[in-house]
Amino acid sequence: MDIGNFIVNPVTLALIVLGVVEFIKKFGITGNKLMLIAMSVGIAFGLIYKARDLYLPAQPYIDVAFFGIAVGLGASGIYSFVTDRFPPTTKATLKYTKVTTRTNPGDKKVQ
Repeated sequence: MDIGNFIVNPVTLALIVLGVVEFIKKFGITGNKLMLIAMSVGIAFGLIYKARDLYLPAQPYIDVAFFGIAVGLGASGIYSFVTDRFPPTTKATLKYTKVTTRTNPGDKKVQ
């Protein structure tokens, strides 16, 4: 990953927010607390993203910060997020049972 090719846009920002929330989940936070934290993270990152456009001298620093967060998330286990939601495909196995039938109670078994 190269900072020169890293572009901060709404899609990148959404993925970063998603990664940060997943990272926070690993600390055992769930329910309404997690929802409030997710909203707060989204608002904070959204405001920083808009400040990037409004205050041009800060743009390289904000890009570096988002780049660092993205790389940190990659190192901290964003892989587990993908594997939890999209598990690897497994081979289907076919199981069968042997069925034995009798036509009359006194007849021999037919297989």
